[in-house]
Amino acid sequence: MALLVGFLLVALLGIGHHYGLLAVRALKPSSKHEPAAAILVTFLGLLALHTLEILAFAVAYKGLLVWGAFGDLAGSFDESWDGLIYFSGTNFATLGYTQIETTGSIRMINMMQSLGGFMVLTWSATFLYSVSEQAWKD
Repeated sequence: MALLVGFLLVALLGIGHHYGLLAVRALKPSSKHEPAAAILVTFLGLLALHTLEILAFAVAYKGLLVWGAFGDLAGSFDESWDGLIYFSGTNFATLGYTQIETTGSIRMINMMQSLGGFMVLTWSATFLYSVSEQAWKD
């Protein structure tokens, strides 16, 4: 069941990321006319998008912990929002190497977030590279 929940959360992450990229693309200036601004707006837009994605997973973890059906967080987890955001961000960006430990099947959700984070981070890197390439070409 936890693997399915993790899969669904990562599916939502992918859908949200797709629309986030469309928003960044719509907001960025033309790479041809304002190349530096296009790169910077893209970078800052991606930073905001990834921050929202990390926060969304922190909210999901909070809900899962309140529900209690998938296990708990242990180790240096202090049950604060800061702790949840740190845990989510570390899973998202570094494949889960943190001082906070998972117990129970929530580990599967943790693993899926790491996979999803890797996927959208590389997607974003490719997007930023394509914007930069176009800006530098012009």
